[in-house]
Amino acid sequence: MSRYPILIFVVLMVSLTTAQTKSSTEVRRIDALAKSIDRVAKRSKKLVVADTANFDEDKTKWQLFDSEDALEKFRDKTETYTIAYSWKHSGRVIASNFTLFSPSGDWTKYVLHYFRTDGSVGLVRSELRTFYGEFIVKDDRYFDPRGRLIKRTRKYFDLTTGKPKRPTNEMREDNSSFYRVDYFKKAGDLPFAKLLAQPD
Repeated sequence: MSRYPILIFVVLMVSLTTAQTKSSTEVRRIDALAKSIDRVAKRSKKLVVADTANFDEDKTKWQLFDSEDALEKFRDKTETYTIAYSWKHSGRVIASNFTLFSPSGDWTKYVLHYFRTDGSVGLVRSELRTFYGEFIVKDDRYFDPRGRLIKRTRKYFDLTTGKPKRPTNEMREDNSSFYRVDYFKKAGDLPFAKLLAQPD
């Protein structure tokens, strides 16, 4: 019997184990980055932008507001359905948190980006809250510095109680835009990046 198949199997197993170890190390590093950014964001000024285009328009129209109060005054006259809060440190964007919702109020999505010092995204943490089936859907996506997805988790909860809830088969199989999460792999790719480029 040839030893080559066994040798190939051993090499593949060692390669797989090494890749998994590197991946788990990177995930721990990203978790530490996220905690560090959370601490900095609490002490930093929140930058407020919103897409002021109509909900059905394909083209976005991002506007920077002086404060959350300024945004709320604007919303008294014209509603905005996509809002983003961002934080900067040492002149660069470290985090950006989108809030998206529908005119009907049936659902809301939150999409929080954590960026590394080189501007690449490390973690995208999203949450969908919907009255369709009374669900909260939480997703975490971890990326390596080259933008490759290295880990993803998805959890389902009851909208009212917050307790874990079994998803329907339709939810598991549905790839529509309703469950899709749009995110940005670099801080410079944010649709309002130029608005945030102003000095602190």
